[in-house]
Amino acid sequence: MAEEEEHGGASRAEEVDIILRQLHVPTVEASFLSLFKYATVSDLAIIAVSSFCALAAGAIIPLPPIIFGRLSYIFAGIDGGSSPPNASHLISYYSLFFVYIAIAALVVWFVSIAGFSYTGSRVASQIKVRYMESILRQNIALFDDIGTGQMLAQLGADLNTIQDAVSHKLSLTLSAVGTLIATYIVSFALNWKLTFILTWSFFLSLALLYAGNRIAIRYSTRSMEAQATGSSIAEEALGSIRSTTALGLQPTVLDSYDRCLGISQTAGFTLKALMGAMVAITVGTGYLNVALAFWQGSRFLVDQQTSFMAVVAITLITKSAAFCVLGVGQNAETFTNAAAAAQRLFQIIRRKSPIDSTASVGDTLEDIRGGIEFHNIKHVYPMRPNIVITEDLSLSFPAGKTTAVVGPSGSGKSTISKLLLRFYEPLQGHITLDGHDTKKLNVRWLRRQLRLVNQEPSLFDTTIQENIEYGFIGTQLEHLPAEEKQIRIEEAARIACAHEFITMLPQGYQTMTGTKGSKLSGGQKQRIAIARALVAQPNILILDEATSALDTKTEASVQAALKESSERRTTIVVAHRLSTVREADNIILLKAGKLAEQGTHTELMQQRGEYFRLVEVQQSSEDEERSDDKPEVVGVDDSTASLTAAKQEVFTEAKLLDNSIDSSNAVQHTSTFVMARFVLSLNAHEWKWTLLGLISSIIAGLEEPASAVLFGKAVVALAQPLDKPNSIRSDAGFWAWMFFLLAMVMMIVFSVQGSVFAFCSERLVRRARKLAFAQMLRQEIAFFDEKGSTAAALSSFLSTEAADLAGVSGGTLGMILIGISTLVSALVVGLAFGWKLALVCSSVIPVLIASGFIGIWASSEFERLNEKYTRASAEYAGESIGAIQTVALLTRETQVLESYEKKLKASSREGSKAIIKASFVLAFGRATVNACMALGFWYGGSLILSGEYTLLQFVIVYSSIITSAYSAGLVFSFTPNISKARRSAAGLQALLQRKSTINPDDNDGQKLETPPKGQIDFRNVNFTYPTRPGLLALQDISLSISPGSRVALVGHTGCGKSTIISLIERFYDPSSGGIFLDGQPISSLCLADYRRCIGLVNQEPTMLRGSIKMNLTAGQGDGITDVDIQNACKQANIYDFICSLPWVPQSFNPLGTIVLYLTGCINRDGFNTVVGNRGDQLSGGQRQRLALARALVRNPTILLLDEATSAVDAQSEALIQEALDRAARGRTTITIAHRLSTVRGADVIYVLDRGSIVESGTHGQLVESRGKYFEMFTASAHNP
Repeated sequence: MAEEEEHGGASRAEEVDIILRQLHVPTVEASFLSLFKYATVSDLAIIAVSSFCALAAGAIIPLPPIIFGRLSYIFAGIDGGSSPPNASHLISYYSLFFVYIAIAALVVWFVSIAGFSYTGSRVASQIKVRYMESILRQNIALFDDIGTGQMLAQLGADLNTIQDAVSHKLSLTLSAVGTLIATYIVSFALNWKLTFILTWSFFLSLALLYAGNRIAIRYSTRSMEAQATGSSIAEEALGSIRSTTALGLQPTVLDSYDRCLGISQTAGFTLKALMGAMVAITVGTGYLNVALAFWQGSRFLVDQQTSFMAVVAITLITKSAAFCVLGVGQNAETFTNAAAAAQRLFQIIRRKSPIDSTASVGDTLEDIRGGIEFHNIKHVYPMRPNIVITEDLSLSFPAGKTTAVVGPSGSGKSTISKLLLRFYEPLQGHITLDGHDTKKLNVRWLRRQLRLVNQEPSLFDTTIQENIEYGFIGTQLEHLPAEEKQIRIEEAARIACAHEFITMLPQGYQTMTGTKGSKLSGGQKQRIAIARALVAQPNILILDEATSALDTKTEASVQAALKESSERRTTIVVAHRLSTVREADNIILLKAGKLAEQGTHTELMQQRGEYFRLVEVQQSSEDEERSDDKPEVVGVDDSTASLTAAKQEVFTEAKLLDNSIDSSNAVQHTSTFVMARFVLSLNAHEWKWTLLGLISSIIAGLEEPASAVLFGKAVVALAQPLDKPNSIRSDAGFWAWMFFLLAMVMMIVFSVQGSVFAFCSERLVRRARKLAFAQMLRQEIAFFDEKGSTAAALSSFLSTEAADLAGVSGGTLGMILIGISTLVSALVVGLAFGWKLALVCSSVIPVLIASGFIGIWASSEFERLNEKYTRASAEYAGESIGAIQTVALLTRETQVLESYEKKLKASSREGSKAIIKASFVLAFGRATVNACMALGFWYGGSLILSGEYTLLQFVIVYSSIITSAYSAGLVFSFTPNISKARRSAAGLQALLQRKSTINPDDNDGQKLETPPKGQIDFRNVNFTYPTRPGLLALQDISLSISPGSRVALVGHTGCGKSTIISLIERFYDPSSGGIFLDGQPISSLCLADYRRCIGLVNQEPTMLRGSIKMNLTAGQGDGITDVDIQNACKQANIYDFICSLPWVPQSFNPLGTIVLYLTGCINRDGFNTVVGNRGDQLSGGQRQRLALARALVRNPTILLLDEATSAVDAQSEALIQEALDRAARGRTTITIAHRLSTVRGADVIYVLDRGSIVESGTHGQLVESRGKYFEMFTASAHNP
């Protein structure tokens, strides 16, 4: 213990605490009210006004029953021959009250709907901003645990749920609450005894809602967690679509995604069925209350304890109160989901990051020399606590000097930069900068003193200039004038050998780089990243394999420029190629996380130790090259060579193909009916259940007309003279029993209807998501190059918009069908009992329907604008979270947050006008119902006065028609759901109708019954990328590759080498010419069979989130045995490493983490080790060797190696190269390499320049011809 303290060590308990602190997420209980925690004062003011109006809108609802009761009393008197003298005046007087109510309803409903729609959007945006702000300040270990896909799902689907809850659904719920309050105030005022008796239903409904919601939260959380996991799988597969496609992983990831959907479907069905049962009980309770009201009311009436008007009014009011509870119940699911979503969001929002880059705490230094010391560092990655990366590591990086860090893959080289940048916390020891402990320094300030360029740099989807300009952030140069900034940007680009190719682009520095720099080659991305690092003249520069993607000549130029510009700068170089670090002032050799050797190149060579052996291994092939007879080198004009290469990198920013899943145009030209029919077709497999749901909905729609008839009979029974008490009791009692029977029937019908549509709805959403994901996976690669088809945008579509399809299914569809059924049956009943009054009252219904359709249009316009800006913000968030390490090291957190907030504000601003239009139309529809009441009472009263109608006819016709008018309004109250569903359906339909030009599921091609020989021929191939139609990437390429031969493709960066690999893999098809396998056009072959005979290892391999074994076997079929896996891993020199790995959990569990760390390697189960998000738990070299094993396990006829050994150390490279030599026997092998020493043994070497083959031959032939290859070879020999 004393020794531990002497070295700045920590106890085991402290070490465990350090691990847990980096992963711990607090448990947060989120209530519905907590959703408004981040609302502004103005938002709260609008919410208060809107809430008052919503309550007022609800409070208006009990008023018509009071007027109905008074007028019914008058009508009963007229019908009984005791008409008051001023009956006509009273009818007109009370009818006008309905007009006043209609005007008031228009105002309060408009303010309520518009206010909540506006604030709902803003509240959701505020939470999004807070969540994004929290995400940006979190430590990197949290991203290792949660994953980018899950975070994006929370930003998308979870926030949509919250927005729906705090806007439209909250407005409806508050109006229901207002109705309940007004109901009981009025009812108790009319007759407290009868009202008190009827309150049992209210408390029963509340108890059911409470119990149901408690259960529902559990299933809602389970459903959303499964959806979030599925979103991570989808985002990962789509984000690395080339690997997914090349390896044939589509069935594997689709199956994993569908399993998550299955869990979500089961939980979702249980949740919705529970809500359906609650609705059924509430409906039944409402009619039981009516039955009780008439039964008990008749007795109070006979005993003269109440009046006829009071019984009728209380019955109507309490019935509406029951349905208000029903309304709350229907919205309870949304509130439950919102609370569950908020709980997950607030856990991240309230999490205090142990390494907060946005915090102001910590010291800053006045003057930086750049001296760095590592003191007794012990480190483990929190997600792999039982694997020690470094142990008691002490290192020194002298100020102003260049220090190289070398060693085998997985020795801890890249960990040094991650600890220095404070991405993670070491368990023991400390790191100092100029003698100051970095833990005591301000994190943001510290990161601004350093710049890192790694092997796989992340660029942002903006211009080249802005990408480089990000390097100014937080430095003294950030606020320079634009002209001076431009000078420095160009100077940095020249040092990085990037200026020439940039200026050759049509838009120069204003050229868009694409998502993650997808429109640039690997070498171009690295050079721009180097320029970004250099532009701010950092005190400390870290280069982690920063030039691995460059050809030898360009790499030599960049390194020379870096050396010249790095005077008085502390430079740390992580490299596998030992020849690139010979000039370093200090070389550190790491082995198994410990310092093995240290010194200059000369000193280490004299020691003849481990470094000496690594150099000997790597230098053997280079020495062979130098032994060739070479004349004096003829000088090559660097600028000419650079310009020649740059011409191949030119592309035009042309308008992208209109093939992305933008539903804006489709939805404007497609009717809602067509979209609904399309959505219903997705439920075709459940047609029997759908039919049952339709029948139960139609029966449920008969409820109100049946109730109107029963109600009319009961009212007439109560209207009998009080001198007939027995008749009143018996008749009212009979109709009360009829209401009881109606209650039982409706409980059964609504239970069936709710359960059936819950099942159909969940199946629909699951099927839509699966179909959409499958369709995405079968698209050609060009589809993913298009704007709007980024991994983030497509994942957002799957998680958010696919769920919106339920707007024309499930509960929504059921309520719409009930409304339609009610409308039709009520009209039939009304016409049957009194056609004159029915026709007059129903004249208002077309106005309601017209206003409803206008409302759908206005809501669709709002949804269109909302989708446009939401998708833009989702893409931006996805890009930033996906490149969180780059955002952190550039300290872009504040800038990213501000840009994200601007995008959200643009969405709110553009949608305001559409909100006003839609709100007015919806409010007008609700107010029109009251106008219909006024007309019905006035005209009905006139008919009774004239003796044409009886009280029975009036009550039945009036109740039926008003109910039908209300039902028409009810249908259009689902306008927001329908609008969202319409847009989602249009997007889904557009996606499903899109025909992939290169479909991996297409089985029409010729089957490969036996493995092909491997003869590959290019015949006059020309090719342009779809996003670069003005540039030929390949020009008249003709080559022939014999079966079993080894072919190399060499040339400067951007000359078209990787394009040839892409065409062989059939990522794209040639613009003209043809590619043949064994004499057959590859376009005529079965694509799945064809790709199975190809093994691809590229420069930036990606792994799926899962175990090593899963990554090795995914997409390989059922014939792969453990022996095949082991042999492939041995060939790739990774078998021993895998076997040494212990079992680690796939997700963070505090107790499991403690046990794992304290017990160490408790279980050697290496092949089940989790590789992390995109394989980030492995080093670059380990990922590349695993990718090589993944290719070899396929036993491919054709092996494609695109810089397959660029990230491995010298010793591993030699072993892998030897393994590749063995693996290449009997295989056609095509290798892309910048290091010519790795391709000297190739049977044919093709030299590419400007997209054309300029030379071909063996190494000896090409050297002897002294052409382009000779220049490259000579440059590599002089710059090894």
